[in-house]
Amino acid sequence: MRGRAGLAVLAWLAGPGAALAAEGDCTDYGALGAGTGPRLGTIKDGEARVPFVKGASGRKGCPGPDPACREKAFLVPGNLVILGGAQPGFVCATYVGKTGAVRSGWLPDGAVAPAPASPAPAAKDWTGTWTAPEQTLVIRPGRAAGTLDVKGDATYGALDPDRVRRGAVNIGQVEGEAAPKGADLAFTMGDKGTLPYAAGDPSDCRLRLTLLPPFLLAEDNSACGGMNVSFTNLYRRTKP
Repeated sequence: MRGRAGLAVLAWLAGPGAALAAEGDCTDYGALGAGTGPRLGTIKDGEARVPFVKGASGRKGCPGPDPACREKAFLVPGNLVILGGAQPGFVCATYVGKTGAVRSGWLPDGAVAPAPASPAPAAKDWTGTWTAPEQTLVIRPGRAAGTLDVKGDATYGALDPDRVRRGAVNIGQVEGEAAPKGADLAFTMGDKGTLPYAAGDPSDCRLRLTLLPPFLLAEDNSACGGMNVSFTNLYRRTKP
């Protein structure tokens, strides 16, 4: 990111994974492994500010060109965004601020330049410690050639002092070794080791990862820990 911080207002996302929560709404970058998954883009040079645009739930007729659809939150040229779904004339974009706060919303598609296609990530692009507010994923080279070893811990309630005081923090763990396919990696935690993503019991923990440097996107099936624990989030690498 360059220039100003970019957003006048930031809001936390409760959990990425459903780009269009309702017809005409943009809540995040969408599901992983869906064929046309999230991709990177940047705000083009030109306008000093590019405001987010309200969705259908925010105002009737939005997203649209009516100035009443414009939000106070804005981006500036050079800001990096994760692109999801689209409506005629608009693209759903997710922006991550310097403090880690995340904001999604519609942007005019003419203000966004999709990033050019990148070569498949190398192992070094994956490896390291990736963190989100209540999640950590550590990725290292696996024992078998071409595989990666993934270990992670997640909590629900660790940021709530009252839940911490009451001992009401729920925890979860994930572990597996699998070979990435391009920028995607997916597996299931079986009783006796790592399984292909579609294998195993429906109640087994399943994790899907998509690498979009500098971001790692994760999505699970809500079966990787205690109540409300999830690895679904947007991560940044904090250690190599």
